Amino acid sequence: MKQPDPRTLEDIPPVVTFATGADLLVRLGLAKNMTREGVRRLSKHPDWPFGLDRPHPYWPLANAEVMETEPFLDFFRKHPIVGRGPDKKPGRRRSRASSKQQ
Repeated sequence: MKQPDPRTLEDIPPVVTFATGADLLVRLGLAKNMTREGVRRLSKHPDWPFGLDRPHPYWPLANAEVMETEPFLDFFRKHPIVGRGPDKKPGRRRSRASSKQQ
């Protein structure tokens, strides 16, 4: 397996995808955990800076859309991630008696 270049694990890249942006948020401590789907959900926020009629465009690059890193990080600094986060415990099982009553 090819080893990643250590600079890509330490330096801040000039552009990010939804997936690499999620990883960067975690690495910089702006999120405890994040996935590309989480970033996509947050991109529905009215202040999201990327897209048509927004201050910054998405740039097509190698079959992906990339975003400039600084406006991406600025958004998350201004809009800290709050919420429940991932499940910590498995769901509670319902007893047969309570499920029959419903």
